[in-house]
Amino acid sequence: MSAIAYAIASVPIAILLALILKRFEIGESTTFIALLLLPLGVWGVASGAISEFSAGGVALKFREAAKAEVKLSPLTDIVEEFQAIEKGGLSAIEGFTRALTPGKPIALVLKLGRPNYYVPSAVVLYLQALSSFDPELTLVVTDADGKFMAAADGRAVMNFLTGQNDFQAQERFREALNAPDASRLLELPGFTSEAITADATNAQALSKMDELARRTLVALDSEGRPKGLAKRDAIVTHLLVQLASGSAGAP
Repeated sequence: MSAIAYAIASVPIAILLALILKRFEIGESTTFIALLLLPLGVWGVASGAISEFSAGGVALKFREAAKAEVKLSPLTDIVEEFQAIEKGGLSAIEGFTRALTPGKPIALVLKLGRPNYYVPSAVVLYLQALSSFDPELTLVVTDADGKFMAAADGRAVMNFLTGQNDFQAQERFREALNAPDASRLLELPGFTSEAITADATNAQALSKMDELARRTLVALDSEGRPKGLAKRDAIVTHLLVQLASGSAGAP
């Protein structure tokens, strides 16, 4: 998605905020105008083209917001610590779902090179159970040492494994997981080996998501192990909150 598209997508949010302020007579007209101009700010943040913008007396330093490091913080993270679930037996599903925190991102973690350990139909059951807690859950695949190899949107994997040619798809999936590397896995629909570092900036994360046409990327620590999930919607929402509060322009 281009920077312009980010701005267009933020228009309804800006209008809604403005209508709420107008309806309850909150603030002055300058604040109202500033909120209406938020889409321009989002475009500036996503593209890095605008260094500073002033609307209604509120100075917003978009470039600084765009270059701010993506930090880990509870619930409102840009890069969110995910609840990693490593597949066990089917009997484990009910047990681990009790410990899940609603609203936090979830990743089902599988490891390569364990011949015939993963039953594709069982993986589907795990994904279905987890999707009720996180509709945007991610399937993460690592090597035997826990280093990131590939990832895919959980819903895309479910669709692939339960489609018209589900038997053939499940066999391809099983064989790909049996392999010692991710080459065969990356031939399957929806899988990518792309990721970002956990210390990436907002602009870098959005740029890579735009380039890859993905809504979520896995964030890796210095050793290449999954540390969190960077979600496009969370980044844009965080930036909008910064702009609306004026905190992006704070010294």
